[in-house]
Amino acid sequence: MLVRRIAGFAGAAVSAWMLWETITPIMRQISLGSDLATELLNPPVSLLRIVSTALLIIGGLLALGAVRGAAWVFSAGALVFALMTGAMIGLGADYTVWADEAILAPFLLVICGVLLFCPRK
Repeated sequence: MLVRRIAGFAGAAVSAWMLWETITPIMRQISLGSDLATELLNPPVSLLRIVSTALLIIGGLLALGAVRGAAWVFSAGALVFALMTGAMIGLGADYTVWADEAILAPFLLVICGVLLFCPRK
């Protein structure tokens, strides 16, 4: 039970940092005159990062609170995050864009495995 709570906290903390790293450049571009729709949808990586990190934070906090179903919410976020990373790599994006994701996606998938396969009680 303690392992699941620690994993939930670690996943939520890492995801909160990634959410901050996503929102900060969007806010900077909006302050320079760009609109929100352009920043989220062109390319849609920003929107996918916001959705996946939000799911990861919610799942991590649910796991921290020992709520049933937390692993599935966290898993959904981790899979979206990993698929987004793979798509960026596969489509030939510059490595500076996906370097953080390539490091953190396996870590988040390991936390996902801990939440899924460690017994709740």
